[in-house]
Amino acid sequence: MASDAAAVPQNASITSEPASKRRKLQGREFYEAIGSPRTVVAPMVEQSELAWRLLSRRHSPENTLCYTPMFHSRLFATTSVYRQQSFQPPHLDGAPADRPVFVQFCSNDPEDLLGAAKEVEAHCDAVDLNLGCPQGIARKGHYGAFLQEDWGLIHSLIRRLHDNLSIPVTAKIRILETKERSLEYAKMVVDAGAQVLTVHGRTRDQKGHNTGLADWGYIKYIRDHLPKGVVMFANGNILWHEDVERCLAATGVDGVMSAEGNLYNPAIFETSKDWDKRFPRMDKIGREYLDIIRHEILPHLPLKELLEQEPSKRSRKKLNEVFKDANLTAIKSHLFKLWHSLLPRHKEVRNMVGQASTRHMGPGGDPLREYEECQKRVEQIIAEELERNPEEVDADGKWVGPDREITDADESQETEGFVVEIDGNKFRRIVPWYRCQPYFRPLPEKALAIGAMTAKGEKTVEGGKRKAVESSDVAEAEVKKVKVQEAEKA
Repeated sequence: MASDAAAVPQNASITSEPASKRRKLQGREFYEAIGSPRTVVAPMVEQSELAWRLLSRRHSPENTLCYTPMFHSRLFATTSVYRQQSFQPPHLDGAPADRPVFVQFCSNDPEDLLGAAKEVEAHCDAVDLNLGCPQGIARKGHYGAFLQEDWGLIHSLIRRLHDNLSIPVTAKIRILETKERSLEYAKMVVDAGAQVLTVHGRTRDQKGHNTGLADWGYIKYIRDHLPKGVVMFANGNILWHEDVERCLAATGVDGVMSAEGNLYNPAIFETSKDWDKRFPRMDKIGREYLDIIRHEILPHLPLKELLEQEPSKRSRKKLNEVFKDANLTAIKSHLFKLWHSLLPRHKEVRNMVGQASTRHMGPGGDPLREYEECQKRVEQIIAEELERNPEEVDADGKWVGPDREITDADESQETEGFVVEIDGNKFRRIVPWYRCQPYFRPLPEKALAIGAMTAKGEKTVEGGKRKAVESSDVAEAEVKKVKVQEAEKA
């Protein structure tokens, strides 16, 4: 952390007093006021909800900055059900334990964006505009990375917030076809009023199995040619803790953002020398995650009260709304990622997680009942593995870690694990399968060969035909559901 942030307490926030009484901070002054974070948990659709942010903060340096998931500005501004299921201040989202936090929106309408931002203005440190989403839903809805040809609209979106909010506006972009064009784009975004600029070092077309490597050279070029007063974060290629310092050194940015790396190992930013903290066992991290939901989230949801009411059409609707809370709907996806290296070995766990639901509460009315059963099975599997194959420990009884220094002879013979470079020395890193670790997405050719992806309309290995459904179609269906719920509630 920067030395001038030493006096700033953990989870610092500039929004502890009413917005009307605050002096609006900008640029580097704002960045220093929130603790000069160098580690940033990325905004991830339906993945960076409160429970996950709390878990990530526990395993990251103090004042790590977290973003909310991307929210749809029009729905957030006009639909109370959507808003309630997405962001619940002041006791949950935006509470002291959830700071610093930026709330991210996608939008293509300045008034919708401002209306949404006003709903969260008093409960976050900044509002971020998503200009990087490359998915089909963004193309169809004309937002995210599909605004990057419409600089006039982007400028008006950012300027509208900059001129009318008491907190800063920030933005996250992707690189364009050349360094020069990317720099022009970044300058426009900053000129519009963005106080923090995050640059994802991939183009709009780099996604899914075609993701490829982010280009830190583009990010460095932008950083070198923007005024030093502009605060910049880099996004892309952060798989190991060592990548954070590598990226900072290679690009010169102020902070480094992690998305997928954080999802597979929420301790990716951990700075401790204790290997057990840097690569936590998945049974322990799963236990901690479910406990956060049980003790930090569920007490604030009206689940118990609704279950005690006499069943009625209205109570069932309210209960259905609770089950769609972002902290509950994300559980399945998080466990699949946390336990990804265990699932191929124990397919019964994959099936258990796939079939689990918070709606299957049982007689005790516990929404986590089936996920707890998954957790117990994982604990049992790992206990049995460690009994058969104990980990190597040092004189203090601590795990010696996954790294072994490479010699010239080793390098030509060994293929297992990954090669990492630390302080000029090369090591072969082999993380036990029961510890949290990054996921390396196979290239398209390999993904097709192993069945991880199929061409549109092709038959799968089971003989069924893959339905070519755009994510935008799914999203539109969800939007319609929310509108119906709101109408029925009224």
